[in-house]
Amino acid sequence: MKKRSSSRRTGRAVGHNIVRAWFDTVINPLLASLEREQQLLTDRNWTWRFKLAALEAIRPLNAYIDPDARPNLEHFQQLHSDFERARTIHDEKTSLLTHECRALHKALTTSDDFVGLFRRVTTLEALAGLGKELRDIFGAYPESDHLALIAEYVINNTEELPYYHTTAPFWNRHRERFLAFLATPRVKPQWHAAVRTGEDVLRLAQELTELLKLKRFDLSLRHDVPYVARAGASND
Repeated sequence: MKKRSSSRRTGRAVGHNIVRAWFDTVINPLLASLEREQQLLTDRNWTWRFKLAALEAIRPLNAYIDPDARPNLEHFQQLHSDFERARTIHDEKTSLLTHECRALHKALTTSDDFVGLFRRVTTLEALAGLGKELRDIFGAYPESDHLALIAEYVINNTEELPYYHTTAPFWNRHRERFLAFLATPRVKPQWHAAVRTGEDVLRLAQELTELLKLKRFDLSLRHDVPYVARAGASND
């Protein structure tokens, strides 16, 4: 049996003050964050950070909401069960993508061939060809993190870096050789699993965007509330 609409479920109609709060603290922030998320996922830049063992910018939806406004998100979900279901699936897939990136990072950093290439291109002789020393390239990163950082770049499909990155000369010269490891037998299964999950998250982000836009459109017309509040406007 279908769940009843918000007004029938609560016995009261939602007022314009509630809709204004939803727009300002839930719907508009989520739409902006989902737009950024979709661009990252399209580029297969999963913003994996080995230090955090997490994705930095592809996150559960409540992470996109100011902590003080999360009760408004909860309220919105209580009255829009279709959004709540879509959010739950999105967040589950985001958690799975984190798990897949963690497994992919481990596959890269424990690959003898990947480690071997890294060692060959970081010898004094190899670095001399760049006119650099190891400390010039990796800056404040301790030596124990150097390999992990390059694996992070691989996972995030990092493009050639601009000159102001200290790792740019090194990464730009060897980028293609490191990325090629995604097609090796040891790493390929984890890579394909992450790609599939990333595509799922992208599709879900697109569906959530369309759902939120439809809800915003409907709420705006029914309650005479503009998408964005006029500067200095009163809620009265």
